[in-house]
Amino acid sequence: MLVVMGDRYFHPRHPNLELLLRRSPDFAYAGIGHNGGPPLDMSFRGWAWRRALGKVWETPPREIALRRLARAEKLGLGYRDYTAALLDTGCHLSAAILPLHYLLAGAGLQANPHVAAHVARFGGRLLLLVDEAAFGPLDRAARKALASRIAALGIVADLLVLPFRLDEGDRQRGRRLRRLLATKGVQRHEIFMLGSTAADLALARETNLGTFVPLARWFAGA
Repeated sequence: MLVVMGDRYFHPRHPNLELLLRRSPDFAYAGIGHNGGPPLDMSFRGWAWRRALGKVWETPPREIALRRLARAEKLGLGYRDYTAALLDTGCHLSAAILPLHYLLAGAGLQANPHVAAHVARFGGRLLLLVDEAAFGPLDRAARKALASRIAALGIVADLLVLPFRLDEGDRQRGRRLRRLLATKGVQRHEIFMLGSTAADLALARETNLGTFVPLARWFAGA
């Protein structure tokens, strides 16, 4: 289980999810008459964790908070997303990975105007992940044409081409993505990944990136 102080991989869940989990046989305290309330962890470990978490999220001095907020806004992130990644890794976010199929899709690689306009305003380093599982094998000419198509949209980005492999799991894909990032000279903890599926979240975790941000929240500027 991944446990992080800043909760950098937090993503919204349905409010009834915890209630459903508490009703499962895996929880000893679930049963008839349970009111669906949170577990009452009265142990010293639980108390220490809550105390440490409260201290971590105390408001920092004004200058530090404003500096973090400015950096977060430059990347299109909210203060909490940015700060959670900083608390967990000790690194400031500066780059983002966006799977290319959210920007270009269809046989003619038509651009999504909403995504393109938002990406063009991005203030950090952009890495576009080209998954050959979605786009098919790409030779040198195809990669050059793809780069030209992206530049025509007014977007400055590096391409990360992830070759397709049969019977490859999330761990193997994360390992190969780490090798690709090493060639770009950027630290993994300085990168956040944008996505909207469980596969995107799993890839971010296996690559050990700074954080994962749902696309919907990024577009909303939350």
